[in-house]
Amino acid sequence: MGLLSYFNAVNNRIEQNETTREIYRQMKGAEGEKIVKAILDKEHTLSYEYNVQLYIKNKIQIDFLVVDDDKIFNLEVKHYKGDYYIDDNQIKNNYGNIFPTPFQQIKRTEFELEFVKAKLNIKRNIESYLIFTNPTFTLHSEIPNRNQVLLPTELHKIPQLFKNYKIEENKSILNKINTIKQDFSQIYPNQLAPFNKIKPGLRCPHCKKVGHIRLDNRMRHGTCMYCSATTPRQLLYIENLKELYVLKNGPFTLKEAEYWCGGKPHAIRNICNSHFKKEGHHKNYFSL
Repeated sequence: MGLLSYFNAVNNRIEQNETTREIYRQMKGAEGEKIVKAILDKEHTLSYEYNVQLYIKNKIQIDFLVVDDDKIFNLEVKHYKGDYYIDDNQIKNNYGNIFPTPFQQIKRTEFELEFVKAKLNIKRNIESYLIFTNPTFTLHSEIPNRNQVLLPTELHKIPQLFKNYKIEENKSILNKINTIKQDFSQIYPNQLAPFNKIKPGLRCPHCKKVGHIRLDNRMRHGTCMYCSATTPRQLLYIENLKELYVLKNGPFTLKEAEYWCGGKPHAIRNICNSHFKKEGHHKNYFSL
């Protein structure tokens, strides 16, 4: 499990407040990563990883790490919304918020990747790109390092960055790097919302709204009163229980499943027994 799965599952299940503001900020970042991932996935033989954490001299997190015939690419993704200005190594938006420019983060990442190359004896140059994915993003000042920047209107250029003829060799290099990456699942629970603050209930698989599903006892399909989409009852339960597993970051009990979905106990029990693995000493926990 990773942060993308968690953010997808928690969407519309927590209130946006001081406690969850950082989670919502990361969720916005995850939206940008999904856009880039969809582009990379179309290149079926491309060797890449996303949300990579490495730690040799300094702890770094890389949005996307791509290995091609000549280079290791570090892709830094930003899903900034609205109007921005760059001034004196700072980036500002029209709300008055000020951040360090992402180029400083890119330099730290490149520095650490040089140690990774030395440790693993990898002969590839490092090349970085800053990718802005939100279609509303507008930069009103001159763009530094312009040849390293892709704006939202330039996302179609991403596949053109890579040469990928040495498919097996590139895959082997990526596998080497994977041997030293940190286990992300051990890191992301520190960033979770308190589970008792997460709203239970059936979430529509289409519009992702919670609490709008009309599902009477005899109905084989549930209808979302928000978006009017219909979903088979069994699929509703399965998808929502998968989300429960992700949000708990571990197995759940039958009682928790019943509370989460709010359906008839015997129907929830049948779904758990048929579609989830039993765990625990008495086999009373369910997992994916």
